[in-house]
Amino acid sequence: MAILNEAQNRAISEATFKKTAERGIRHAIQNAPYIKKTLKDLRKEIEAEVPKPAIVVSAGPSLKRRNSIEVIKKSDFKGYIVSVDGSLGQCLRKGLIPDFVVTVDPCYPYRMIRWFGDPQLRQRQPDDYFKHQDLDGDLNENEESLNEELVRLVNHHGPKIKVVISTGSNPEVTHRCLEAGMQLYWWNPLYDDFEKEDSISRQIYETNKVPCMVTGGNVGGSAWVFVYAVLESPEIILVGLDNSYPPGATVVNTQYFEYLKGIFPEEPEKGLCRVYNPYLKETWTTDPAYSWYNDIFLYMLSHSKSNTYNCTEGGILFGDGIEFIPLNEGLRRVENG
Repeated sequence: MAILNEAQNRAISEATFKKTAERGIRHAIQNAPYIKKTLKDLRKEIEAEVPKPAIVVSAGPSLKRRNSIEVIKKSDFKGYIVSVDGSLGQCLRKGLIPDFVVTVDPCYPYRMIRWFGDPQLRQRQPDDYFKHQDLDGDLNENEESLNEELVRLVNHHGPKIKVVISTGSNPEVTHRCLEAGMQLYWWNPLYDDFEKEDSISRQIYETNKVPCMVTGGNVGGSAWVFVYAVLESPEIILVGLDNSYPPGATVVNTQYFEYLKGIFPEEPEKGLCRVYNPYLKETWTTDPAYSWYNDIFLYMLSHSKSNTYNCTEGGILFGDGIEFIPLNEGLRRVENG
């Protein structure tokens, strides 16, 4: 298998940017009445605190494969727990209550709200997306009962959780978070080069004056940027950040299956690439999107002064600027400071 060529990658990137930016602008306008606090306010609220280490809990398959949440719960970790939206349900079901949850994606409104529990799920059109994904394997079965449980959990714990929410988020997600009593802190994603005269990011900022933040391409990258730049955590542990699919995964289970099927109707797996992880002695499969996110993450790390430990114990995020170590070792290092 081989990853897409430069022209094909560029076509997907441009199509994704157009869709994301268009929806992001529309949602930013719709969300304007709900913007009460931003990341700037959050920074003021915590500036008197001594910076603490943080764990970013992403939603990759290794989160469940490695029982990362259970390991964290059993530890004596006293720093911030920062969940991405896709791992919120797994955290709450296992009794790990995050301090923050980060959400950014403006697309798929009836899928994004599922991460917070969708009170209207039974009225939605059928969608088998979650049956093909491994972002939260528990949703592959008993979707309705698990959704009802998540609605209850989010409603119960919501007032204790701060949501780091993009202005581009679908208003359905906004309303759900507010309904659950969650505290919202807003930010503008940087869709493009802010310095350009025709910058979409600049246009949105001039409209709402909400501070901008680099996303890293996806919610996992956004969560790391938030922890590094806003919380200013001196040490950061990553779990569940695979940027790939585990050994044995098929193209049908990938995030970009529909895109790859459009490019390679007969053999969509041609758009995939295998990456050998020397730390695990395993070969993982990645697609154009995850490969791009992975490159961006490594680039951000190379331009930071972060002490970041990838304790995912899976995936393809390794290289200069990040240590790939087991979670128990990462927790010991942070504890011993």
